[in-house]
Amino acid sequence: MDIKTFLILGGYGNAGRVLAQLLLQETNVRLVLAGRNLDKAKAAADQFNNLFEGNRVTGVFADASDLGKLRQTFKGIDFVVVASSTAKYTKEIARTALEAGCDYMDIHFGPKIYATLYSLVEAIKNADRCFITGGGFHPGLPAALIRYAGQYFDSMEKAIVGGVMNINFKEYEFSESTKIEFVEEVIDFLPFIYKNGEWRKINIMSTKDYVAMDFGSEFGKRQCAPMFFEELREIPLIFPTLNQTGFYIAGFNWFTDYFVFPFIFISLKLFPKIIIKPMSQLMQWSLSTFSKPPYGLVVKLEAIGEKNGKLKNIEIQLSHKDGYYFTAIPVVACLLQYLDGSIRKPGLWLQANIVEPNRFMHDMKRMGIDVKVQDKNGNGR
Repeated sequence: MDIKTFLILGGYGNAGRVLAQLLLQETNVRLVLAGRNLDKAKAAADQFNNLFEGNRVTGVFADASDLGKLRQTFKGIDFVVVASSTAKYTKEIARTALEAGCDYMDIHFGPKIYATLYSLVEAIKNADRCFITGGGFHPGLPAALIRYAGQYFDSMEKAIVGGVMNINFKEYEFSESTKIEFVEEVIDFLPFIYKNGEWRKINIMSTKDYVAMDFGSEFGKRQCAPMFFEELREIPLIFPTLNQTGFYIAGFNWFTDYFVFPFIFISLKLFPKIIIKPMSQLMQWSLSTFSKPPYGLVVKLEAIGEKNGKLKNIEIQLSHKDGYYFTAIPVVACLLQYLDGSIRKPGLWLQANIVEPNRFMHDMKRMGIDVKVQDKNGNGR
């Protein structure tokens, strides 16, 4: 069997390290950990080579802003995984991957990222390359959960997904670029929901279209605001009986939600380039200062429909205590299907839409995500 070489941009960062660990654990791929700090890249590679047999990991320098260096780095690489805070260089990275004959996956989020990659879709197809975007859990899981739930229904009328994230930000070190990207992603979201046969934009200053979701004993019932992910766009086409779907996100903490977020939102709309750095520092401070236990992440689906002429009500809840494992595990579950060839096809795809959902759920559970499926008309399992 041909052993592939994967390059992880940001391979020694918070998400990159977990991705590397899981890929070494679950596959036989060779890894190249790349980033702007060569010493950190080499040190991470040495640590993994001590943990896993085969001396499969190397560390190299890479800078997404330096196309010449990037072209050299991508030589001999089969697959590029972008786990770095390099969203503004998405087109450069993608074009370089195409030139080098690499397939591609990222854990980026946001309409600008998808639009940038979609502008390259014909070039991706013509090069016979497989590009996957929207990796992780947020996005990456909502549409996959709805597709998985479809097997429980003859017709599904409502399928909404909610998420709650409460991370102990004091435990992690974040680069300045990561902080800035986080704020840009939080602010630059599309508040769309699907209701009564159409996608419509809601007023984020009103709570009229918020939903209350119960996330279990630790997090309880939370008010959640709509947040659109591109992966959801085709869900009503897959399930034409749906009259309501969407993703909804719970807040961070009282201070960030009611004071910091509105202030940052207004400030960045007025002065987007001037104050992005201080606003990212303010967001980081508020999350580190006011986020309190219990810590963890939950994504929950609530679906209602009919099965054999009877009402069916299904809830599926996925959770993990660590945000970086909750990000990396779905990515690796997707890559396992890519590596065996079952989903490898030319074009631009979204993780949640390209995976086979049953195997996807099985592999995520096996790798450590807690999965609960409850039939509200029967028994949980």
